[in-house]
Amino acid sequence: MSDQIQKEIDAIDATDTIPKNQMLQILKVLNERRRQDAKWGEQNHNDYYWLGILAEEFGEAAKALIESATRAHPPIPIKPPENDVLWFERCQVDQYQKIPLLEKELTHVAAVAIAWLEAIQRRRA
Repeated sequence: MSDQIQKEIDAIDATDTIPKNQMLQILKVLNERRRQDAKWGEQNHNDYYWLGILAEEFGEAAKALIESATRAHPPIPIKPPENDVLWFERCQVDQYQKIPLLEKELTHVAAVAIAWLEAIQRRRA
């Protein structure tokens, strides 16, 4: 085990417990990293290329969020509809029903960021 890995392990208090939701998200990102490696192999791009990949994934997350909001409702008006106190609540409910695509895209963002960090670490070696 490398010194850097051991240093990170030592930084975690032995009494720490990782919240289940946090561990679930970490595992999703790890599985996405494995999927990416299986599809593309080890990637060793320069930082500018990595930034482009990350920007593309971030753009897909933004697109997923915008599409989920506009699918159920037309674009948000400058002034909400008169006498419609539930309008904003309905927008939120519709948005939450479309969250799985956003979660998937955010997992891709996190996995690409980790892949980039791995490439930086390989360059140092």
